[in-house]
Amino acid sequence: MIKLRLVAAAAIAAAATLLSSGAAQAYPDIPNVTLTISDATLVGGNTFDYKASADVECDWTVTYSEAVNGSANQTGSGTSLTGTYDTKVVSKVFKSPIKALCKYDDNVPPVSAKVVTSNQVSPAFYSANTATTLRAATQEASASATVTLLPKGGVDDNGDGSLPNTGGSNAWILVLGAALVAAGGSITYVARRRHSAR
Repeated sequence: MIKLRLVAAAAIAAAATLLSSGAAQAYPDIPNVTLTISDATLVGGNTFDYKASADVECDWTVTYSEAVNGSANQTGSGTSLTGTYDTKVVSKVFKSPIKALCKYDDNVPPVSAKVVTSNQVSPAFYSANTATTLRAATQEASASATVTLLPKGGVDDNGDGSLPNTGGSNAWILVLGAALVAAGGSITYVARRRHSAR
């Protein structure tokens, strides 16, 4: 009886493995699309470089809607596309997205539709005397990033673009903590000495 259960469990596991691997092969792989930026944080009015790349041949469209002195859309084809965008001058911290869109052919062979004459009911393709070839649909994959623009002079007007230290000095917290530890240690020492003296 135990052997029969083991055989049944193995058969169920084998069937599940075969069914799951067949379903996984039915869907095409999505290409790996990356978008890298030379300076994701920069002072407004400067330029930054980007590189969009994929592991398939793409028809690229890179979009940066805040671009100045040029088009917001840059296009190209191949496995990668590089370019430069000029940014606008800002008076406060401003974040804007940049997106790379890859349109690619997933290499699925074209499908031939059945020629249907007027006396046939289905399917709904009607043609005179030639077979219709349906093209494979173009697939899309994308990647995006965020560009942060800083005002000239930086956020704290010291010119280096660093963020201000608005929290103040933390040295007083360190001194207070050390004093509390010392006071607690003294009280414990005195209490133990009195207890041992009895």
